[in-house]
Amino acid sequence: MDEKFVVSETILQELINDVEGIVSSKVKLDGNGNAIEIHALADKSRNAKQIVRDIQSAVMAKFGIDIDHRIISIAQLNCDNALPKELRLVFKSMEQVSKGLDLEVKVTLSHRDKDYTGSCKGINTSRNVGRIVAQSALQAVSEFMNFGEAFIVEDIRELKMASSNVVNVAITYIDRNGEQMLVGSSVVAGDTKEAIVKATLDAVNRRITKLMSR
Repeated sequence: MDEKFVVSETILQELINDVEGIVSSKVKLDGNGNAIEIHALADKSRNAKQIVRDIQSAVMAKFGIDIDHRIISIAQLNCDNALPKELRLVFKSMEQVSKGLDLEVKVTLSHRDKDYTGSCKGINTSRNVGRIVAQSALQAVSEFMNFGEAFIVEDIRELKMASSNVVNVAITYIDRNGEQMLVGSSVVAGDTKEAIVKATLDAVNRRITKLMSR
């Protein structure tokens, strides 16, 4: 780990939110950047002690930080709005091919042991590349859902929040009942394009059960 890299509350929260069973989390750091409180909301699919250990392991593996289990608080609820694990798509890989002014991006998402790949081509400009990445991810989502093209990328913004860069993605979902705006976000921990994919999934994953039931 690069010693100059400062771990923010937002980055830690995003990592913790990826732990199996976690619905949301809140991290508090002291003035020296040390975690002093971690509060997590989890479903009841796993034992709370195991979730605590997984949080400790994830933070140690990613950032080399040893978290005291005593600062971690887990609240387990019956979360009707939480996404069932069997419907959660996760980012696996991304490929990019540039030919002159053209750019093709292929994004692969995984669900259990099966992969879903989406691709999109467009003009390779700094303004357009984010849309190409997001639309490729949405093509993979559509393949998983076995739908036609029902998603449109409306806007992508990178903002500075709590000393971290955060990507926000706005997507329109269209069906016979009209249009629905979906919004997702992801902390930029390294690759901005990867953060765009994760923000796109953040927008869709939390609503995918409802969308597939229509």
